[in-house]
Amino acid sequence: MDTILTRPEAAVLILVLVVESVKALMLGTITAYQRGKLGKFINAEDANWLKGEVVTFDEPEPNRLFRAHRNSLENLLPFSLLAMAFLLVSGNSFIGIIYFVTFSISRLAHSYAYLTCKPMLRRNVYSIAWLVQIIMGIHILTIFIGSHIDGI
Repeated sequence: MDTILTRPEAAVLILVLVVESVKALMLGTITAYQRGKLGKFINAEDANWLKGEVVTFDEPEPNRLFRAHRNSLENLLPFSLLAMAFLLVSGNSFIGIIYFVTFSISRLAHSYAYLTCKPMLRRNVYSIAWLVQIIMGIHILTIFIGSHIDGI
């Protein structure tokens, strides 16, 4: 019997989710490291404990890392939900792999572009990953609705 986890796109999805999750975790860790290195913190208790100062606006580097981290998390959640829904509706394996790999490459390129200040690349790869999610969502709905109409 075929289960979701034996499908080839499930293996790709697991890899993509691990890579994207580790990337988000690393961006958060590097953000905290940058704040510590500068001795500038957004929380008074951290500044007191680590003998730094409180800032209301981060220095450029930790702020850039924080925004990249937040953007990564903001995209990981909807993608994860859509990807799991794609598996649940038994979408085409090859198409699923295309969705998952395209999203992952686009998001990795987006983080690179964000951290290296390349706005055109950042916009373009963000748009690709966004479009993958929109198309995947429409695809899921067509499969889901189609399977329920056939049963009527």
